[in-house]
Amino acid sequence: MNIRNYPAGGKSHSACPSSSIRLSGPTRLSVPIHQSVPTGLSSHRRRCRGLSLVEILISLAIAALLLIATATAFNAALTSYKANHDMAMASVSARNSMHQMCSLMRSAWNDPEVATINVNGDGTECSFTDASDRDIIYRYDADLDQMQINLDGAVDWYVLMENIVPIEEGEQIFTSSPPQAGDFEVGTVGRVEIRFKVNQCDVSRPVSMAVVPRNVVYAQ
Repeated sequence: MNIRNYPAGGKSHSACPSSSIRLSGPTRLSVPIHQSVPTGLSSHRRRCRGLSLVEILISLAIAALLLIATATAFNAALTSYKANHDMAMASVSARNSMHQMCSLMRSAWNDPEVATINVNGDGTECSFTDASDRDIIYRYDADLDQMQINLDGAVDWYVLMENIVPIEEGEQIFTSSPPQAGDFEVGTVGRVEIRFKVNQCDVSRPVSMAVVPRNVVYAQ
């Protein structure tokens, strides 16, 4: 800092900086001010410089992980939906077939002197004569996991249900029992029970129904 004294009314022959602080009076104080870039402007430029290559790669890696997780969750949900849909359709088909079987068994002959409902020893076949005098046999094929039907002793067997197995290994599909009360002829069937489970896409669902024949002949 230089302080110079000039005579009153005099003029200085030295160059005066363009930026100075001047005091009125016989004494003038000239202080140079150094010009610099404002701090706010410098930080603003640093903020606007963009992303580096490392930051871009990290962002892409995070986005890829999120996409993989989303795709995995979507695939799991789609697989679960398909399995549930297939199982629901198989269960509906099995129940419809069961209703048909039970309807025919209810109207079957149940007179030991004429015809009655017969279940074989291992519980894989159930035969009877329906109200229309048709001989009907339902058979469970353990090798094919199918429920088959035969009408009037025909050569061909028709597939009624597929992908069915016993609920427990070795358990019978068909079981019959005599009437619990009342005076009936010996050999009269009081109840027939059908039990199995449907397998579809590694999912199993049990299905069971009981039939009480209506055509019952009382002992005289």
